[in-house]
Amino acid sequence: MNRFLIPAALVCLALLAACDRSPEPVPEPVRPVKTTRAVRVDSSKLWSFAGTAEDALATKLSFRVGGKIVFFPGNQIGRRFAKDEIIARLDPSDYELELRRAEADMEQVRANFVRAKADMQRNSRLFESRVISRGELDQIEADFKSYEARLSASAKQLDIARKQVSYATLRAPFDGWIGEAEADLHQNVSAGQSIATYNAGRQMKMYISVPDTLISRVKEGDEVSVAFDALPGKVMKGAVHEIGVESGSGSTYPVKVYLENVGGQVRSGMSGHVNFINLGRANAAFYLPPVAVVGEPDGAHAVWVVTPETSSVTRRDVTVGQLTPAGLEILEGLNEGDVVVIRGVHSLEEGRKVRLLDSGAEG
Repeated sequence: MNRFLIPAALVCLALLAACDRSPEPVPEPVRPVKTTRAVRVDSSKLWSFAGTAEDALATKLSFRVGGKIVFFPGNQIGRRFAKDEIIARLDPSDYELELRRAEADMEQVRANFVRAKADMQRNSRLFESRVISRGELDQIEADFKSYEARLSASAKQLDIARKQVSYATLRAPFDGWIGEAEADLHQNVSAGQSIATYNAGRQMKMYISVPDTLISRVKEGDEVSVAFDALPGKVMKGAVHEIGVESGSGSTYPVKVYLENVGGQVRSGMSGHVNFINLGRANAAFYLPPVAVVGEPDGAHAVWVVTPETSSVTRRDVTVGQLTPAGLEILEGLNEGDVVVIRGVHSLEEGRKVRLLDSGAEG
């Protein structure tokens, strides 16, 4: 009987020890957030105007002669060509036939010219020997000058025929690509008819509309920065090239901006914003993305500020101003250098541990 009592007692003691052990605490989850550092910015640098990029050097390609397209690698949109590379070619048969005819006419006229020249030289000696009269020599000289004029005209016709043959081949005027194809292979086209739009892509232009209250501050050559929706994080430099002298709709003036297309990333049709430097006048202030500010039902606003020493967040009441192209203006409540959460604000609580993510270009 005793041999059963001892193991049972040991089991009971183990169960009692397990009941007395308290559960281990669950670690508090660390929430990842995106942040930005509060820096006072002069809002005068933040005037932004929307526009659409266009190729500054875009040309309509066409043949100088008419005919049927028999070779057309340029009918592929986006295809790149080096300078002088063939984009399209017409059937040259008719122009080559005209060239051979012009060459034959040239040879016949040249033969007549050589014979007339020899006759004039021979008859000039006969005139000096008083074998022929002055009237006969004048007639021979007139024939010679006629053949000389015909030779010059034939040479010009031959040159035109050669050019007609060369005009049947359309070559790239510079390095670039096809922006739009306007004809097809085997299509008959006339001289001057556009068959494709050719873009250089080295330099782009944007047209923006500047209100009359600011247009007096815009000068040709003013530097601007340009950002495109399709190229997040990319900021390109540009300059004002032309300023309109007549207002358009809504009391705005057209302004043309040029920018270098480094790397060829910008394409015609991309939408973006042109940002002017020192265009307006305002005091320095803090600007945050609107999603970084928490709105309360009573109209109050707050942000979450990260304490770097503890990697935790603290709620801070702020006073907001106007919504500008740079973001929501913060009038009170922030200090220079504060680390402010700009993503994930609605899932935070006082003292929550956070892990900072790279903000990139945000904020």
